[in-house]
Amino acid sequence: MDRKRLVSGILFFFILFLSVGSVSPPDDTEQLIDAFRRAGGQPEKIVLHHGNRTQTPLLREEVDDLARRLSRELGLGPARRTEDRHGHRWTATGKWGRNLQARLNVINDRVDLRKNRPYISVQLTGRGHPDGEWPRFRERLEKVLTGNGIDPHLQFSIQGSRPGMGSDPEETVRRVLQRLNAREIEGMRTDRTTSISAFTPALRGGLETKGGMMNVQVAARMDRSGERLILTLGTPIITIEY
Repeated sequence: MDRKRLVSGILFFFILFLSVGSVSPPDDTEQLIDAFRRAGGQPEKIVLHHGNRTQTPLLREEVDDLARRLSRELGLGPARRTEDRHGHRWTATGKWGRNLQARLNVINDRVDLRKNRPYISVQLTGRGHPDGEWPRFRERLEKVLTGNGIDPHLQFSIQGSRPGMGSDPEETVRRVLQRLNAREIEGMRTDRTTSISAFTPALRGGLETKGGMMNVQVAARMDRSGERLILTLGTPIITIEY
């Protein structure tokens, strides 16, 4: 009887260990949204952006095939090609979810070459409060990009505001960085704006700068009326004008 209890107890703790160990850490997008909300921000604009050239050179006709394939796999409208002095551009747009606008740009800026590495840009833009789908959207985008031999270079940004009478942009940024367990790498400060690039082990990836590796940027500024504080967060950098 004691042996049965011992075995049962071992099995119970083994299952408990597996269940705890299998819990995934919060996604980068979730962590930034949480830090933004805890700082009192009211979300107004959210952007997930990929921008990078393909890893391998493609023939001109292969660029056309890639643009049409990406638009189809991303669930967008047909990729339409335009030509100008900078080269060829394919553009496709569509919607993801309820209020998310998606836009694809494929740019071949060296049509004079038989092979070239075209620039791929995909941007997802949401307005208002995030609906909890951003980690899934990010996963979907990464899957489409990697499935087409494209190394994802993703930047996630969230921006909004809060009542700002008596607010200190510097202190707001400091509180956000503290919540993310981030240390300052570089900073820019004016009378009305504080923008800090920082590094935190809680987020993935990063960019090498003169000051060191950074993977999060936080900016706060007072609007012209002095009544609202504009707060913007981004990883690894902010891709929204602030």
